[in-house]
Amino acid sequence: MADAYTSTGSASLGGTVGSAGLVQKAYDRLVEFALRSQPLLRSVADKRPSPGTLPGSSIALQLYNDLTAATSTLSETVDPDAVALATPNQVVVTLNEYGNAVVTTRKLQLFSLADVDPAVANIVAYNMADSIDKLVMTELRGGTNVRYSRDSSDTPTSTATVEDTDTMKAADIRFAVAKLRGQNAVPRKGSLYWVGIHPEVAHDLRAETGAASWRNPHEYQSNQEIWAGEIGQFEGAYFVESNRLYAFGDGANATGVSATAPSGIVISGGVATVTDTTHGYKSGDFIAISGATPAGLNATWEITVTGANTYTFVTSLTGTVTGTLAAQKKTKVYRTIVAGQQALAEAVAEEPHVVIGPVTDKLMRLRPIGWYGVLGFKRYREDALFRIESASTIA
Repeated sequence: MADAYTSTGSASLGGTVGSAGLVQKAYDRLVEFALRSQPLLRSVADKRPSPGTLPGSSIALQLYNDLTAATSTLSETVDPDAVALATPNQVVVTLNEYGNAVVTTRKLQLFSLADVDPAVANIVAYNMADSIDKLVMTELRGGTNVRYSRDSSDTPTSTATVEDTDTMKAADIRFAVAKLRGQNAVPRKGSLYWVGIHPEVAHDLRAETGAASWRNPHEYQSNQEIWAGEIGQFEGAYFVESNRLYAFGDGANATGVSATAPSGIVISGGVATVTDTTHGYKSGDFIAISGATPAGLNATWEITVTGANTYTFVTSLTGTVTGTLAAQKKTKVYRTIVAGQQALAEAVAEEPHVVIGPVTDKLMRLRPIGWYGVLGFKRYREDALFRIESASTIA
């Protein structure tokens, strides 16, 4: 028998909640924040302009060129000709304004069950650190020194040719470290170079077996690091795991996955819902859409939610979708960064910081808070930077 006075569907009370609506759902007043990754990539930028540099919209950092080695013998009675110093190389760091802002209202503060102001300050501060780290990652992954991981059956020559079997190997780390040492790159910690690696790529590196793999020396020397899930030091580098390392579905078509023919796409509220009864995809997969109008939809998208017959992705496009549709799963390509000293430079005119905006409306109800900074990043020594592009078995 249902509770007579607290049942939410009591017929004797006309279907109201409890005694005339006295019993209501309770809410926890402690609202938790979203799961977050720790910003860390900005620490790679260890080259900065010297103090006293004049302000400007950009700053030119300069690098001397060494003289060509003199290997010819000197004549006892002939004064050697002088040689001119080469013009220094320049690396220009362009400064830009960056920032973001939100506005809370007096009404929200009065009506909210949780304390809004501390939460907003926390969210804005994280957005600042997160945004700066993404700027750094964009610059780092544009370097010219790159290796594409490969399996035994192929040798990728570009991002678009990386297949889902081309996973990270110990040989890739050895190759990158050897190249950096061969280019006289200065290590960042003792004799070790810094490696930023995505956890899903680190999984494949740690899982590799054999005499020249990561696991074999650890098994014979010490099991402690394996049990703790630490990568530590390996092949002349020390490793930092972070999902902030860039990954996108810009590789080859996924092996063994044929294109499907969705029956329709509906865009609503910034989300595109694709109806495809045979998709077989999961959240986090990347899908290349083709044959659609508007043409902007013909791009690669990351799936956010999947259902039995549908999947969704976030898009800023609007309007009705038409055309003969096709969808192809793409290989997710991860960027692993190997860096020595002065691989990246930063110039800062105003350090990013939280800004409490003025209340200027007539009734003082609108309260802005945001962050602002003026800075820029640029690769400084290309010879101190290497990128490894690979897939992952657990993408």
